[in-house]
Amino acid sequence: MNNSRLPVILLLLAILPSAALAQTYVAGPGLGLAVPDNGYNGTQGSMLCNTIAVATGGGGGDTVATATVTVAMSHTFVGDLTIKLFSPGGTPITLVSRPGVVETADDGNDTAGFGENSNLAIANPLTYDDTAPNPSEQMGKVPSDLATGDIICAFAGSPCTYAPSPGAATAGNLGSLNGQSKVGNWSLCLGDSAAADTGTLDGWTLTLGTTPVELQTFSVD
Repeated sequence: MNNSRLPVILLLLAILPSAALAQTYVAGPGLGLAVPDNGYNGTQGSMLCNTIAVATGGGGGDTVATATVTVAMSHTFVGDLTIKLFSPGGTPITLVSRPGVVETADDGNDTAGFGENSNLAIANPLTYDDTAPNPSEQMGKVPSDLATGDIICAFAGSPCTYAPSPGAATAGNLGSLNGQSKVGNWSLCLGDSAAADTGTLDGWTLTLGTTPVELQTFSVD
């Protein structure tokens, strides 16, 4: 018995960051929530916010490894818009910051200009993903400059997926959320910085890749 090897099987919790498990959480469609016209002043309180509650578990771990956001909304002048995602921990990620406007501050000040004049339509939702080749600052500008009334993601080959652009807001992208807990309330907030043109949020989705927790078998002599 002294020379025999007695393997002991241990089940250990192992974190495998290379295999993020994705889950999608949905609000809407049919929310019909109006964005306050010309109300944005740089604060979350001046924005329309809608919340998705994310619970623990659900087939993966609770630690964020990737995040993407899809927004279905209407608006008749995209240069008015600022869109932010707030994590349960309170981290703000600016997805869109008044495309076409060179901002000196994240305060909704009209003197900074009016920006891109193309539109958003509920039937043509946009996705915000760090891996997209075009920043959201270029919405309505690539591959060609859309005319007033043209709809992003519907005209002239305009993309439906953009990388977040913070503008004059706090720097960071969706990858800044990596390592945070997914559990809690996630808020999508929309602000409008000029009068007359208005918009409505129909629905949005949050897709979170989480670091899975798996059981691995080890043999100990």
